[in-house]
Amino acid sequence: MGHKQIDCFKIHLTILRILGVWPEENPSLCYIYLSGIFVFIFTVLYVVIYTMNFYFLPQQLEIFAEELIFYFTNVGALSKALAFIFLRDKVKKMLDMLESEVFQSDNPEELKLIEKAKEKSMFYWKITAGLSVSANTVNVFLPFVVHLIFDVKLEFPVCRYSFIPEQYEAIFLYPAYLYQSIGITSHMLYNVNIDTFLLGVMFLAMAQLDILDRKLRKVTDVCVNVNAPPGSVDRAIDDQNAVLEIIKCIKHYDAVSVYCKLIQDAFSEILFVLFSSGSCKICMCLFRFTMPAETQYFVFLTLYIVVMTLQVMVPCWFGSRLMEKSSQITFAVYDCDWTPRCRRFKSNLRLLVERANKPIIIKGGKMFLLSLATFTAIMNSSYSFFTLLRHMQSR
Repeated sequence: MGHKQIDCFKIHLTILRILGVWPEENPSLCYIYLSGIFVFIFTVLYVVIYTMNFYFLPQQLEIFAEELIFYFTNVGALSKALAFIFLRDKVKKMLDMLESEVFQSDNPEELKLIEKAKEKSMFYWKITAGLSVSANTVNVFLPFVVHLIFDVKLEFPVCRYSFIPEQYEAIFLYPAYLYQSIGITSHMLYNVNIDTFLLGVMFLAMAQLDILDRKLRKVTDVCVNVNAPPGSVDRAIDDQNAVLEIIKCIKHYDAVSVYCKLIQDAFSEILFVLFSSGSCKICMCLFRFTMPAETQYFVFLTLYIVVMTLQVMVPCWFGSRLMEKSSQITFAVYDCDWTPRCRRFKSNLRLLVERANKPIIIKGGKMFLLSLATFTAIMNSSYSFFTLLRHMQSR
């Protein structure tokens, strides 16, 4: 079977393959070693050095706040890279399920729903990639160009590496700047492609729920002998066809539930780190706005806080939409002409309603529910931390 639904993830997986976390089916030894070295140097070692740098920083709140702006994002990128490496089988199983027979359709309206979900996935990738690349360009490449043209002092794009002795700063300036630039750019690409990959698989899950909703509302349309008397052969054939259709819908709903469970299993750790650090990232950006800086840095900071807010808000929004759509299944069931159907049909219908009464949810780390309530809590805690930092700064 040719790939139909997962085509929208081609660009995500291509970039992740270049970044060393999504190998082909039978990767060469060269790719295995090179990807391992790249991930270790620019992801694992990068975060270790960043963490070690805090020990050498001056004991000033403003300096710590500025250094923390990127730290939580880098830790999040590390968790995403490692999750894709160690949970690759679950991600592949999820993609295989999208191409399974139960998720395929020949109906034009249902195919339109799937295409709409794929287009939405690509739209969000373009928006997120555009904002992220713009912010990264302003932060990484623009200062270097200004340094070359106007001979101004070059500041590191991520953290200041305070452990480098002053007499060696000139020697390590360009190598360290290049290392940080490659590291933060690769982390930006991890964040963009893995975050939008998560959104894409959620869009396709919602498309399947829309398809199931449509099928349930028309599940009795297979009954062609509407006026046939009870006990007649025509009535028995209609009842049998209706039972077969409702059983298909139950299997479809079960498949969607299993698919969403795979999403949770594959992204649980990523979502846990994202939500745990979300309030800290937004808080540090807000706090940095209260401190003096050059105009280009404020431009970068504005783009950065927008991306960080969207990084938390968008999955929460669509997590709520997923719950709403799964809850609507119980209403769709009773929209069909179920009253004249046989007892077996009604028993299967009640079974589906009982299963659908518990909405499909996705959690991060078995703690954070993917919902707008979680996003509101994160924003409230961000402002609370920001107020606390402002109070400490004014003392």
